[in-house]
Amino acid sequence: MTHVDLRLEGELTIYTAQDMRQRLSRTLASQDAAGIVRLDLRDITEADTAGIQLLLAALRQARDQGRELRLAGVSRSVDTAIELLGLEDAFAGARETPSGSGGADGDACADIHGGADDRAATPLA
Repeated sequence: MTHVDLRLEGELTIYTAQDMRQRLSRTLASQDAAGIVRLDLRDITEADTAGIQLLLAALRQARDQGRELRLAGVSRSVDTAIELLGLEDAFAGARETPSGSGGADGDACADIHGGADDRAATPLA
């Protein structure tokens, strides 16, 4: 099954969530109808309630588009925020094991950055 990899980097907080939400939505809307959307969260340095709300909205958006969203490489910051909010069950089906990361040739990938180093999403071939 085809998939799209999206790597989020930097902060996933109230200060960056709106911008990241817009970029994530544009990226998802611009991709071909891939069956699986994989969010790589290993480079998220800080996460708060707004950031976790963004992830919940991404789960909903993917589902509404008939896709499956998977969380790969979840950083400790994201993991801690999910645990503190008691949302482990909400993300349980979306968590991907470490062996599930990495893309095959031809799969799409984009970087989405948040925080002080705020660059535009850049599709990678």
